[in-house]
Amino acid sequence: MQDRGEDLKSKLEIAKQAAFQAGRYVREALGRVEHFSTKSSVTDLVTEVDRQSEALIKKLLRENFPEDRILGEEGGIEEPGRGGKEGQRPDLWIIDPLDGTTNFVQGLPFFSISVALQRGGDIVLGVVYDPNRHEIFYAHRNFGCWLNDKPIRVSEQNTLQESLVCTGFPYNLSPEEETLLNIQDVAPRVRDLRALGSAALELAYVACGRLTGYWEWRLSPWDVAAGKLLVEEAGGCVTTCQGEPFSLSSPSILATNGRIHSELVRLLSRR
Repeated sequence: MQDRGEDLKSKLEIAKQAAFQAGRYVREALGRVEHFSTKSSVTDLVTEVDRQSEALIKKLLRENFPEDRILGEEGGIEEPGRGGKEGQRPDLWIIDPLDGTTNFVQGLPFFSISVALQRGGDIVLGVVYDPNRHEIFYAHRNFGCWLNDKPIRVSEQNTLQESLVCTGFPYNLSPEEETLLNIQDVAPRVRDLRALGSAALELAYVACGRLTGYWEWRLSPWDVAAGKLLVEEAGGCVTTCQGEPFSLSSPSILATNGRIHSELVRLLSRR
């Protein structure tokens, strides 16, 4: 019988398969969506593609790991189909079946599928798949971070002036929004600033060095669970915008190559 450490490799392979299957479905649907609805605000979109992508991922996870729990953006949390081992809290899969729905609806090919596994309160594996570039980012706790089977590391920029930094905009944006105030402080001090629209993929880009840093407020666990692990296993640093330890319930996330982290914390904490 496998112990709870030895089974992670097999779980990672299934997570990659699930992301591939969902990504293929989502990519084939790009440009064909005619109807969508809103959730928490007019900028919080959901389509049938989101729901079907989540169903594909859940089906594969359920077939292979019926004792695990699943938390999905569209379906909420599902308890095990049949009981786990006595005295052990089942592993929790955290999935975002289409991170970047607004981009997808607009036909903008920057979105991703995110699958993470939480064990004992810790994210132990994460997968982020970009079906448009056929790039799969994945990490296993204490075993590094990979892009299409090649190891990756965060960037080596030492200063903000050298850094390409990214952010995102929460739903229900107000004129006093922290992000808008942060931009005023950060934008003049970095090489350039981007907002790309897929938190999971932006975190993956920090992990592989395409971005030096990324921050955002008021995200959900499925937005960041996999990406957080990618950045950490690629040698980066993840905290809140105030520099406090990050958890999936934190109000903000700041992920960097580590070298510019303290400078960004200082800027993001000014207001």
